[in-house]
Amino acid sequence: MSIDISNIDRENHDYAIHLATSQGVIAYKNGSFVLRDASFGKYPFEVVDFWRNLSLATEILLKACLLKHHIPFFRKRAQGEYGERVTANTNPWLQSTLEAMQISYVAQINTGTVTTALRSAESELFPHIAIGPERLSLIPKMFYIIIRTRRNRNSHFFFSNQSVIDYSEVEMLFLPLLNLLEELYSLPSVRPCNTTDRTSIFPL
Repeated sequence: MSIDISNIDRENHDYAIHLATSQGVIAYKNGSFVLRDASFGKYPFEVVDFWRNLSLATEILLKACLLKHHIPFFRKRAQGEYGERVTANTNPWLQSTLEAMQISYVAQINTGTVTTALRSAESELFPHIAIGPERLSLIPKMFYIIIRTRRNRNSHFFFSNQSVIDYSEVEMLFLPLLNLLEELYSLPSVRPCNTTDRTSIFPL
């Protein structure tokens, strides 16, 4: 049995929207993320779930952007030859990338951390995007704030000091980051696929 991941960038884009909006605090309307409900936050565990989901949404959306723009940020995981096989029948770039990396199974795909994804974005995507460098430079800065204050803490343990929603943080940090990533995703691919030139898959 083979799993076709041809549309994996769009699926992860949709998943990021789901995560960001799942608790009703944020809505996605006309291609933008907006603050919807400022009354959420009665139960500590739900609030921590909100921060975790929102932080993960930013990471997933960044990785969806990389896939949309044909940036191969993932790597091959050793000893992953089990489970379903993987293919990308209607995505020539992704199929060529899988073949070049000798990835045959879903379990062999290692998508890495948000930090490694950021490195790929800064070196391979941002220089080719028609968005001002000042705005693009905000993306890693905002991510590193989230990593230090929300992402790692809420993903691995419960801390009661994380169980309060600061709506100014949502409006000033998370919403701008989500919307900037959404803008990146909506742009045409910076690397149109050329399956005859395998060197274009790995520019480094």
